[in-house]
Amino acid sequence: MLSNHFLFGSEGGFIRLPVWGHIPLNAPLKNILAHPSFMRLKGIRQLSFAQQVYPGANHTRFEHSIGVYHLTKLILQRILTNPLAESLQAPPLVFDDRTCRLLLASALLHDIGHYPHAHLLEKQAPVNKGMPVFADHESLIDQFLFGKCDGFPPIADILDNEWNVDPLEVAAIITKDPSSVLSKLISGTLDPDKMDYLLRDAHHCNIPYGSIDIERLVESFVPDPEMGRFAITEKGIAPLESLLFTKYMMMRNVYWHHTSRTFAVMLRRLLQDVVDESAVAPEELRKLFYHGSDDRLLYELARLLAPLSISAKELLSAIMQRDIYKRSITISPYRNGATEPVDWMFLLAADHRLRKEKEIEICLMLNRLASLDLKGHEVLIDPPSIKDVFDYADFRELRIYPTRKEHLNDTRSTSSSYIRFDDFGESVFRSDFILSFERYTKKFRIVCRTDICDHLDRHRDAVTELLDNTDA
Repeated sequence: MLSNHFLFGSEGGFIRLPVWGHIPLNAPLKNILAHPSFMRLKGIRQLSFAQQVYPGANHTRFEHSIGVYHLTKLILQRILTNPLAESLQAPPLVFDDRTCRLLLASALLHDIGHYPHAHLLEKQAPVNKGMPVFADHESLIDQFLFGKCDGFPPIADILDNEWNVDPLEVAAIITKDPSSVLSKLISGTLDPDKMDYLLRDAHHCNIPYGSIDIERLVESFVPDPEMGRFAITEKGIAPLESLLFTKYMMMRNVYWHHTSRTFAVMLRRLLQDVVDESAVAPEELRKLFYHGSDDRLLYELARLLAPLSISAKELLSAIMQRDIYKRSITISPYRNGATEPVDWMFLLAADHRLRKEKEIEICLMLNRLASLDLKGHEVLIDPPSIKDVFDYADFRELRIYPTRKEHLNDTRSTSSSYIRFDDFGESVFRSDFILSFERYTKKFRIVCRTDICDHLDRHRDAVTELLDNTDA
């Protein structure tokens, strides 16, 4: 409906953000932006430790969330005003007033459950009695949607009364609940989340890799009801290629920069030792992270650990003083061009206890071979990510809706005229090419305290042999 007030109305001025400029506001939107559960996102950096490498990378989940809302709004305006996109609407993708409000609310609140360094801790979190200490941020949605704050109604009440949407449906979209038919519109190869953070992160890091023709990409969006997602027309192929290549370059140069990753490894091991030695109760750690900010977090940890005698405090001091561990050994999980990874490398990413055991074994071995006095945390393992970071499975489902004459009678099209992107034949960025990005970018690293780098390098063969004997 073109009368959709959330999409085409403005009654409350503007908010100005880097990258997108002036974003129109309305009263229901402003009431969420001013809510303490949303305002807390101002204390959570988008890129965790990346500001140790790129000092400008101090932007937060707050402005990113507004940016995703803005992009979702542009996409929905395109779907509702372009005759082709409007004609392709069919259940379950009918963009009526209710659906648009649901998607806008989900875009705005998609990161509401985030906490400091969440992406560093979710998949490789410290464990207590076999269970992860920290939850995935998506699973905390209910806490921040339905939780009460002094003087403020729950965000769920604002959604119900002012946005006229069911907060449970919003939560289902954000958490990718199988019951939701709209979740693929917020998360995937063509999601507004990725479109915003790639440009925003490149802007704040002041690096030249975030060049994406977002306007042309959005113009190419059409519904794909059969797949329950967005497809693109031919005009979107080139900007989609730039988006995929931008993500590859950002992964190499920012998201998986060795300094940022080493800080993450040091923090994870610090927290695991804190839990193992019962220095801070898991509930206290969760409270500290879930309701804290990046800047406050390390100082609060230092305060809690100050009266205690645990050797891992050295890691916290090193993080706060930027006395970072150094790379010593780097190995590709796909040795000699193999298509399957070395099993133990990903096993050490998934099994946090085993990873710590191997780190201690390496330290003990160096004590024997080099007459050192290491306590067990001076050598740390930085395994490759388990997560599929290039959305390979989702990309394989992406389809093109042909509009040019030469493609209208293409025999590769289905009965509904859509053609799989992989089969379209006009881009080198097929799913197998994306998979090569995934394999090349992932590395297995061992980092260590600066003063023992030479010892670790001298005994590299013994270290790799120890790891090769890891039971899968």
